[in-house]
Amino acid sequence: MNTEYRVKHLEMLQSIITRLSQQSFTVRGWSVTLVSVIFALLGAQSQQRSAVILLALAPTWIFWGLDGYYLGLERRYRRLFAAVAAQLQLPSTSGPQPFDMITDSAHPVRDLLRAALAPSVAAIPAVLTAVILGYWAFVVMTS
Repeated sequence: MNTEYRVKHLEMLQSIITRLSQQSFTVRGWSVTLVSVIFALLGAQSQQRSAVILLALAPTWIFWGLDGYYLGLERRYRRLFAAVAAQLQLPSTSGPQPFDMITDSAHPVRDLLRAALAPSVAAIPAVLTAVILGYWAFVVMTS
């Protein structure tokens, strides 16, 4: 009976991990989409372009933070998943109880920064930031 609870617990954790991964993917898509929309609007506008270009950094960095947050949460749930899976192999009284979903972190800010600076998360915002700043420099120099 205890094994059945652990297996169901693992299934619940896996569904959470999958959902967090999907949210992270969605955030990356929205980031690229919003920056593209801002650039499209800039093409139609000829005045005050340099100030508006820098506004494209806001969604880039906000979505970067969100993506890092989702990856950080996903990592914590993966650790919980590993702990529950370990209890299936070596049952003990210590460790997570069945259906325990608590993923407290001793250092949440450090975990967020590590996740946000992970290459898989930082690649798209870094490229978008470079493109935005490069376009801004081009517009400032040609004006």
